[in-house]
Amino acid sequence: MLRVALFFSVAMVMLCGCKQEQQSATPPIPNEETTLNDVSYGNHPLEKMDVYLPKNRTANTRIIVFIHGGGWFSGDKADGRDGATYFQKQGYAFISINYRLTRTPENNIHPAQIEDIGKALDFIGQKNKEWTLTNNRIVLFGGSAGAHMAMLYAYKYDGAKKIKAVISIAGPTDLTDSAIRTNNLGDLTIEEVIESFIGAKITTDIKAWQEASPINYISSASPPTFFIHGTNDHTVPYQQSVSAYNKLKNAGGIAQLETLNGVDHDLIGINWLDVLPKIENFVIINTP
Repeated sequence: MLRVALFFSVAMVMLCGCKQEQQSATPPIPNEETTLNDVSYGNHPLEKMDVYLPKNRTANTRIIVFIHGGGWFSGDKADGRDGATYFQKQGYAFISINYRLTRTPENNIHPAQIEDIGKALDFIGQKNKEWTLTNNRIVLFGGSAGAHMAMLYAYKYDGAKKIKAVISIAGPTDLTDSAIRTNNLGDLTIEEVIESFIGAKITTDIKAWQEASPINYISSASPPTFFIHGTNDHTVPYQQSVSAYNKLKNAGGIAQLETLNGVDHDLIGINWLDVLPKIENFVIINTP
């Protein structure tokens, strides 16, 4: 769950061949391409976002909110920087957020991270007029642990139905599945990583693990979701996305599955020139 966002960042550099221009966090000039770094959406030092506003934006400009991976305990909003630049050039507002991490003395367990996503979305809504953006065409996009939170927020916590679509790259959907818990992430097992996120072992509080699993909240009302996953993923099994895809389809929802044959969790070998247009098309179709 650590490597997806990092490789996504590197891959975007190769695709767009562009560099981020640093901008101060001052009110953006209308319709000019602008990047605002380290914008605070809360009081915690990690409650910050980088905002990539496209040129010629309007009140209908689509917003992609990116949630980085890292096993809920590491990673940074900068992991999505070059992907952000790519989408910014395509006319999207791309907002990459940080959130409170686990495995710290503060013990920021679930749902602290979900609360941060909600707080970030509320802040974006408050800035719509200043940033010249819509509040009705929002997509959550995450990799690995970030994808898990994107799905969980959209399926379970988005009572206002702000989220119109979700993009999940190798996101875990069922935390109780033994096939994922026995895998490793560096020196930790995935089970240990999830324990840090939930704040309890599965043997002592399986209900909490179930309640933090996005697959348990899929229904016909769930937003359209694009699942992207490698068949050779040794961190988050490919079947995690397949099961969620099938459940959403069977519930009558909109789901798309992009199978990356032979690709592991690090996404080495993925053809971004093929996948990116599919992501854009999914966003366009499902945020009319």
